[in-house]
Amino acid sequence: MKGWLQRVAVRLTVALHVTGVAAGAGTAKHAYQFNSVAITGGGYITGIVGHPTEKNLLYARTDIGSTYRWEQQANKWIPLTDFIGPEDENLLGTESVAMDPTDPNRLYLAQGRYLTSNQTAFFVSEDRGATFDTYPAPFAMGANELGRNNGERLAVNPFNPKELWMGTRNAGLMKSGDRAQTWSNMTSFPDAAANGIGITFVIFDPENEGTVYVGACVPGGLYRTTDGGETWESLPGQPTEWDSSLLVYPNETQPQSTAPQPMKAALASNGALYVTYADAPGPWGVSYGGVRVYNTISSKWTDITPTADNTSPAPYTPQAFPAGGYCGLSVSMDDPNTVVVVSLDRDPGPALDSMYLSRDGGRTWKDVSQLSTPPGSGGYWGHPIAEAALANGTRVDWLSFNWGPQWGGYGAPSPVKGLAKFGWWMTAVLIDPQNPDHVMYATGATIWSTDTISHADNDTAPSWYVQAQGIEETVALAMISPRSGPANLFSGVGDINGFRHDDLGAPQPMLGLPLFSNLNTLDWAGQTPSVIVRGGPCGHEYEDGCGNAAYSTNTGTDWVKFATCIPGVNTSSTNPGVITVDASGKHVVWTSAMNVLSPTLQAVTPPANDSGPYASHDWGKTWISPRGLTVQTSHLSADRIQPKTFYALNEGVWYISTDAGLSYKAYKAKDTGLPADAAADPIVSFERAGEIWLALGSKGVYHTTNFGRRWKCITQKGTVAERLTVGAKAPKKKTPALFIRGHPGRSQKTPHGVYRSDDNGASWERVDDDSHRYGGFNLIQGDPRVHGRVYLGTGGRGIVYADIAPGRPAKQGNVPGTMGI
Repeated sequence: MKGWLQRVAVRLTVALHVTGVAAGAGTAKHAYQFNSVAITGGGYITGIVGHPTEKNLLYARTDIGSTYRWEQQANKWIPLTDFIGPEDENLLGTESVAMDPTDPNRLYLAQGRYLTSNQTAFFVSEDRGATFDTYPAPFAMGANELGRNNGERLAVNPFNPKELWMGTRNAGLMKSGDRAQTWSNMTSFPDAAANGIGITFVIFDPENEGTVYVGACVPGGLYRTTDGGETWESLPGQPTEWDSSLLVYPNETQPQSTAPQPMKAALASNGALYVTYADAPGPWGVSYGGVRVYNTISSKWTDITPTADNTSPAPYTPQAFPAGGYCGLSVSMDDPNTVVVVSLDRDPGPALDSMYLSRDGGRTWKDVSQLSTPPGSGGYWGHPIAEAALANGTRVDWLSFNWGPQWGGYGAPSPVKGLAKFGWWMTAVLIDPQNPDHVMYATGATIWSTDTISHADNDTAPSWYVQAQGIEETVALAMISPRSGPANLFSGVGDINGFRHDDLGAPQPMLGLPLFSNLNTLDWAGQTPSVIVRGGPCGHEYEDGCGNAAYSTNTGTDWVKFATCIPGVNTSSTNPGVITVDASGKHVVWTSAMNVLSPTLQAVTPPANDSGPYASHDWGKTWISPRGLTVQTSHLSADRIQPKTFYALNEGVWYISTDAGLSYKAYKAKDTGLPADAAADPIVSFERAGEIWLALGSKGVYHTTNFGRRWKCITQKGTVAERLTVGAKAPKKKTPALFIRGHPGRSQKTPHGVYRSDDNGASWERVDDDSHRYGGFNLIQGDPRVHGRVYLGTGGRGIVYADIAPGRPAKQGNVPGTMGI
């Protein structure tokens, strides 16, 4: 994707081959195969769309993980943009998806995560996303900003398929006449919104050429043109104030807008324009809303908001504030009176958000969420945990969130044992255009589906299953690969705690309590791998210990909270820092300093602290401030072989503790051979005491075998090593495999990627290729049991593991494609 800002089409069909570097015989060249570590979902899916004429042609867009196409034959979602490299990470978020209604093969993606980035582009495909041309966009996008739940902002003119319209956040309504290659502003459109949310949907009337409906996230923000955009009118009769009967809460909870703001709209085949409303753009912070339908023939509006008077079963009472707004919306292709809407931000309940189904154009509704919930839930709608499984029975047990304590609303676990929360941020909902009994809705974690929505007509529960297989949308925050035990990988991820991956190809239960919203730090005891430590923010005050850190002595089956947290870390901490455990599994060291892995993650400032990393020998009953190190450095590790031995690095000064972190001896850079500004995590050997590596960026890789007293650069000039990990050694080799994120130094420029060395940095071969870049890798982690395997932690595409492809000659290149389960 280098050079994508040029105003030319760049064909992104790439040759699937290993970009090998001329190297000595020390490092064997291998073809690689890539697979996702199956979590199944894990992030916010902001939109699901289906083609109006092609069966099973569905796309799901995400806020930070780009877009997937449903592949019926493979029975999974296929990621479409894994070629995006770290230099273009902002493009790994989809603002909007558009399909050509006249040509099922033609697909458009509007790509860009953040308004502050100058990287936005349109990806244009003639083969359903197998290949793309890419064109720069002359305006900002915000796939991970407020209002990402709305849309679709991008639409194809069915009467002139070369023409696309795009509702932008700050640049008004834009138009392209050459299939997204160039854009111009439709200056005739009213100055409706340039507030960072802007225009949220564009809908062409497929029966009336020139008629288009556009919605902006402001009160009275519905507009219509009947002459292809030459002139516009504000849609007459739209709500201009709030219904006073809704405003029954104290002043501090009054609506955030002066009138309802349109969120989504759908135009039915009979000319009915259904519109959902809220008082804020969402997906969070919505308190009020409603649903209305506009008869485009008679120009009559009808309020069809689900209420106690038109809903069955009756709404749960008492309804806790907020009552929420409405966003999710879909209309059946073959019946204009069949419509589904979903409320937004009724959380923490009761009652939680509901999906409503109407067969009479919104005059009456069935509360599908309530019907789907077993009796006795107390208004906390949820699926029986047995339903948290794929259609083939593969369980997705982590959706229980281990029924941990609430942490403030959205995404929090169901408070009812035995139920998986029906959902939150359920803004993407679709009645399958070719199968109206198949309804899908997405949440902040997954996609749920039913093939029996019609059961709700008879006041019985539809049968639900998870349809998120192949979608992997987590941000990797921590990974470890112990030398032995039931799992080759433990992971910490954003929003959903973390996992012990006993089976890389199937979803695993979430790690046990205490539950962390993010799991930021993991470590294992080198000589007692059954001892694991982890830490993260929890937002919950526990009476029996520190909710931010836990340890296990049986390889993650059971967890015990640390007795207390270190000074400065508490339930309000957004990142607890780094925790490491010594080789014996009896001594821990904890620093409140932390690293920011990716632009996807917010930078956080550690608490002020004049102490060095704290040490404990009794699992946090007491914490001791060490002698000889007074800085909370995040560059901290424990030796895997020698007990009581810890290492730290800060501004070129190397520190060694051999008394379990109680004291450190400092070695200045000029005495050790390290660069004066050296700063990196010590990567320790799992086979040899005192052997350590440092990835020092453009200075290359440094290595020591004497506990850091002397260091030597082991890579040639020009090597860039941004991250480093060690893995199992190659057959007949004496040193572990090294992996770097960066590139080895060569006379000719080598591409940025992940490289493996089997000869301690003397020679390197590339692991990834131009088809498998995933927006870059936050983390890399070698496997001490499997030679050549490296786990790749991304900033929105989950965790991928790369294995040497068995029986595949290197000259044939890497195995194409990245699949989930």
